[in-house]
Amino acid sequence: MKTTLTILIALLFASTQVLFAQNTPEERFESVGNAEFKKALETGEYILLDTRTVEEYDVEHIEGSKLVEYNGGDMDDVLTLMPRDQKYLVYCAIGVRSKVAMERMKELGFHYVLELDKGIKEWK
Repeated sequence: MKTTLTILIALLFASTQVLFAQNTPEERFESVGNAEFKKALETGEYILLDTRTVEEYDVEHIEGSKLVEYNGGDMDDVLTLMPRDQKYLVYCAIGVRSKVAMERMKELGFHYVLELDKGIKEWK
């Protein structure tokens, strides 16, 4: 009886691990070009983050993006509230702030972040 219970617990644990592994996206942190970024955006699977200033965002932004100001000092506070198991797209003006944000997200335990190489200046 004790052996059967141990086997059942082990099977339950193993099946739970498989289930959770399927819900967590593979790990990926990469700068990508416009075509791949646009294709990912069109899937609807990603949370889109803009790391520029409020003023830059007000002038132009990619529809559906959430502003997470890199220079505003609240980036870490906002990121710590976001789910780590989601897929993210990150961009800025020319690709500098978003690359730093991507690296910071990796340090904070995020799993999947694609960054728009060369930023919104080259978008279109």
